[in-house]
Amino acid sequence: MKFRDVIGHQVLKQHLIESTLNGRVSHAQLFLGPLGNGGLALALAYAQFVNCTNQQGNDSCGQCAACLKAAKMIHPDIHYTYPTVGAKAKSTDFAAAWRKAILENPYLNGFEWLQQIEAENRQGNMTAEECESIIHKLSFKPFEGKYKVLIIWLPEYLSKEGNRLLKLIEEPPASTLFILVAHRAEKILTTIRSRTQLLNVPRYPDEVIQETVETRFGWSADKAKQVAILAEGNYNRALAIVNGQQQVDIALFIRWMHSLLGQQIPQNVLLNEEIATIGREAQKNFLKYTLYFLRQSLNKSLFPDKVLGLTSQELALATQLAEGLGIEQYEKMASLLEDAIYHVERNANPKILFLHLSVQLMEVRAYVRSR
Repeated sequence: MKFRDVIGHQVLKQHLIESTLNGRVSHAQLFLGPLGNGGLALALAYAQFVNCTNQQGNDSCGQCAACLKAAKMIHPDIHYTYPTVGAKAKSTDFAAAWRKAILENPYLNGFEWLQQIEAENRQGNMTAEECESIIHKLSFKPFEGKYKVLIIWLPEYLSKEGNRLLKLIEEPPASTLFILVAHRAEKILTTIRSRTQLLNVPRYPDEVIQETVETRFGWSADKAKQVAILAEGNYNRALAIVNGQQQVDIALFIRWMHSLLGQQIPQNVLLNEEIATIGREAQKNFLKYTLYFLRQSLNKSLFPDKVLGLTSQELALATQLAEGLGIEQYEKMASLLEDAIYHVERNANPKILFLHLSVQLMEVRAYVRSR
C-alpha cells in the first residue's frame, strides 16, 4: 500500500516520509487513535516506504520488487501480529485469512476480523507462542529490505505474556522497526507503551470522508455528506454504510420531525411503526442523523447567519425547532437520542422505543411552549 492510497492524514504522512528520508526512524512507534482512523493502513504504507528501494520524495515507488511484495503482504521482512483464537495459536496460522481480509479492507476493526476467522464467542488473544515466534523472527537480519518490520495490530490483546517482548522492543537488533497500531492506550501493557514513540492518528474529518465517498464511489455530494455524518470520523463505518446502502430516508425523517413539532400523535405512531421495519442498523443511523440535525438546529439558534449543510426543508424544520429552545433543552433531547441509540444496539422493541422517544421529545418541546 502506498501513502497515496491511505485517505487523509497528509501531515502524518509527510512526517513519516521526512523522518525516513532523514534517517530518523524511531525503532518502536505506537499509532494510536479511534476506530476506523486508518492507523493500520498508515502502518502498511509506512512499512512499504521504509523498504522501498526507489523512495520518492512523497511516497514509495510502487514498482520495485520490495513494493510489489509489500503491496501483496508477502515481503519476507514485513511481519504481522494480530489477535487470534486458540490456546497456542500464532498469527502465521491465520496468515492467508489475514492477507485476504486486509487487502480487501485495511480499515476493518477487531470484531470484524475475529468474525472472519470464526471466533464466534471466543476471545481474541496474542499467546505466549506468538511472542516466542516474534522473538525468533526478529532475531535474524533483514533478508531483502533495509528494515525488518513488525506491525502489531491491536496490542491491547497482549496480556502479561507481552512482557516477553520488553527486552526486544527496548534493545532491538539493528534495522528493526516495531509499529504498534492501537485504539485504547489504557488497555496496552504499560511496560510496552512506555517503550514506544507515540503518533496520534485522529478521527477523520467529515470533509475527508465525504470527499472520499464522492470520488471513490461516485456518490452525489448530498449522499456522501450523509455518509460522513453517520460515520462520525470512522471510515470503516462509512464503508459499511456505502456497501450496505444504509442511507437515512430523508423523506421519512422530515415526516417524523413534522409529527413531533406539530404534536401529531396518531401520525407519529404510524411513522414509528414504519421506522420499526427498517432494521436495527438503519434505525441507529436514523437516530444519529437526528442528533446531527439537532446540532444544526442549535447552530441556527446561536448563529442565525451561519450557513448550514441542510436542505431547504430541513432548514425550515431546524428553524422551527430552535424557536424557544435553550441549550438545556437541546442537551436533554440529545441525551434522549443517545439513550435510544444505546437501546437499539441492545435489541429493544423498536415500536415501543421510538414511541417512548417521540413522547419524551414532544414533552421537552411542550415544556418550552408552556413557559
